[in-house]
Amino acid sequence: MALTDSLTRRLPTRITTMTRILAIATLVSNIGIMVTGGAVRLTDSGLGCPEWPRCTPESWVSTPEMGIHGAIEFGNRLLTYVLIAISVAMFLAIVRLWDSHRPLVVRSLLIGLGIPLQGVIGGITVWTNLNPWVVGLHFVLSSVLVMLAAQLLHRVNLELRHDGEAGRPLVDGPVDSVSSAMAPVVLGASWIAVVLGTIVTGTGPHAGDPGAPRHGFDPDLVTRLHTIPVWVLCAATLAILVRQLRHQASPAQRKATWWLVGLILGQATIGYVQHFTGLPILLVLLHMLGSAVLIAAAIVLVDRLRAPYRTRGLDRGAPTQASAPR
Repeated sequence: MALTDSLTRRLPTRITTMTRILAIATLVSNIGIMVTGGAVRLTDSGLGCPEWPRCTPESWVSTPEMGIHGAIEFGNRLLTYVLIAISVAMFLAIVRLWDSHRPLVVRSLLIGLGIPLQGVIGGITVWTNLNPWVVGLHFVLSSVLVMLAAQLLHRVNLELRHDGEAGRPLVDGPVDSVSSAMAPVVLGASWIAVVLGTIVTGTGPHAGDPGAPRHGFDPDLVTRLHTIPVWVLCAATLAILVRQLRHQASPAQRKATWWLVGLILGQATIGYVQHFTGLPILLVLLHMLGSAVLIAAAIVLVDRLRAPYRTRGLDRGAPTQASAPR
């Protein structure tokens, strides 16, 4: 007990540069494993390790006989442990701030719990021979973790920028009724586009293994359905941009909006080019990366327009305006 108390007292009691580094690592690693997971599927390595949690019935690791596909799939599995290590370090960096920075601790905890859950879903994916619905669920949960990691980093940056100062809002500029109303539309449309995107992918040729099942939908139909929320996202983002040009939005608000505009244009360009060029692997991988970054950018913009979060300051015992996770 004394040893535990001694170790606990060594944990940080304030937001530091190291906290920010860990938050960046949390976001980057969760985006990164989405990309490497995409590479597993695009190289037909989805069943490179045909068992789970073992790689084969006899071995926990890939064997030379399994070739490059086994190495790729097993390598992606190993990255899960890197994510776990980062999430544990992130949690330990802020756990003593529970009284004052509870929203940060809760997000860190949810990310940490989500990573092993991803491993279980990955195992179910293997057991179901890469069922496209399970593969899609795998991608959606990864996107949820990316969203939480983006919020975590966004709030850590705010705390570090106003070190020791309580009450500084995340919404640091004027927001009119139009921008406020369009913010949840941006996030909702982004999520619908991601979910429909998994169905488009599950209908396409990149199954992860030649024998894996596919959705029986019409590829052109699901692709057209996928574009509907994208156009809604474009309209909502454009409305926010126009309102910000008319009003004196803060630099952070304008930056968040322009980042999202750039990502939408980039994703749209890649999406149309890959569709009309037969879904080349590199473009599909870039589109998956863009989807992850788009979710991060969407939640940052929503935070800048609607989040009630305020900096907590350094006094861990002081009352806060938002004691519940937000």
